[in-house]
Amino acid sequence: MINKRNVLGLLALFITITLTSCVFVRMMKVKSQLNDFEYNFDITNERGLTLVFLNPVLHSSDIVWLMKNEPFSTNDIENGEIWTYVFEKQYLKTDNENKQFDIPLLVVVNEDKVTEITFPKRFLKYMSIPALKKMLSSMGDADINKLRRSASSIFETDNAAEIPTIAQVTDMLGKPYTSEKNEQITSYKYLYYLQKPQEASDYNLFELKTEFVFDNSDEKLQSFNSIIRGIKMHIDLSTIDNT
Repeated sequence: MINKRNVLGLLALFITITLTSCVFVRMMKVKSQLNDFEYNFDITNERGLTLVFLNPVLHSSDIVWLMKNEPFSTNDIENGEIWTYVFEKQYLKTDNENKQFDIPLLVVVNEDKVTEITFPKRFLKYMSIPALKKMLSSMGDADINKLRRSASSIFETDNAAEIPTIAQVTDMLGKPYTSEKNEQITSYKYLYYLQKPQEASDYNLFELKTEFVFDNSDEKLQSFNSIIRGIKMHIDLSTIDNT
């Protein structure tokens, strides 16, 4: 005999699976939109590095699911609300960077749809808007592995200046949480925790892990790895030799 607690547990599991399935479908729609970047997106530097969704697909609830929490704060604006999330940089030893490398993330929500996502302006210091558009467009062809919950893509450019160096990454992000080096590559890993929302009665620990792998021969970024909400993302970067 199935008791009431088991029924509620099965119902909660069903709702969770259904919700995440819907989120996944919308995420895949965004991926498909990246194949026609100019029609579906724009990048501006009005408030920082802002990705504008010209044909919004993601719901506000998708962001809450992805972040596992409500935003740190919300503010009304003319075309909806700005939700603020803050990724607080973690340190293996003492923090002597005075929080200057925390990452505030601004999300504009209008009629329950995500219309803009803004990153700090310092992210534009070494990456031009055209280069960022090309990089995001490359993710439209990302190889998705549902079983491993991973996505991988390749960013190729004939302009070596579009690929950040180890010095430029540390200028934008500060010192890494950990680093490793061998004869061929240097790896910098960063760890962030999401700041607890101002009005939250509870808080779900959310961590963002990123890894930057550099080629020791020229100190250029070779690959980028990230894990967010258990979803792994991998980008290979390379320079096309036209000589």
